[in-house]
Amino acid sequence: MDALSDAAAAYEGKWEILLAGTTGFEEFSDAIGRSEEKRKLQRNLVYVVEYKKDGDNVNVTVEMQGFDQPMNFSWTPGVEFEYVGLDGTNMKSTFRWDGSACREEHASVTGMWTSVRTVDGDSMTLTSECNGVSMVEKFKRV
Repeated sequence: MDALSDAAAAYEGKWEILLAGTTGFEEFSDAIGRSEEKRKLQRNLVYVVEYKKDGDNVNVTVEMQGFDQPMNFSWTPGVEFEYVGLDGTNMKSTFRWDGSACREEHASVTGMWTSVRTVDGDSMTLTSECNGVSMVEKFKRV
């Protein structure tokens, strides 16, 4: 059985952020040292993220409302990669499959944090944690 195929299958497709489903944004932003300028950008950012499996890699495209060009990046489970986050922060990240959950480790100049993505049907939950402070974001399949 191909664990990557099984885990990735639930994530493949397009997911829209549900801003009303986000909790703990300000507290988490404090914990990771996010500047006020980057908070303003991220706080009300409407976007759709698309995941596509490509061999051992997962290709990600993020289309953000109000931006002309989508963001694109690719990751391989267990391999650190560098990218620019939605708020413009440069990061190093490592993603791993843990059963059906996607576990993420992120590091930027302002801090380190972990995130866990889980899918239940057409709903995805992203729970991020730094120093005991959590933020939860909800997405719907579109």
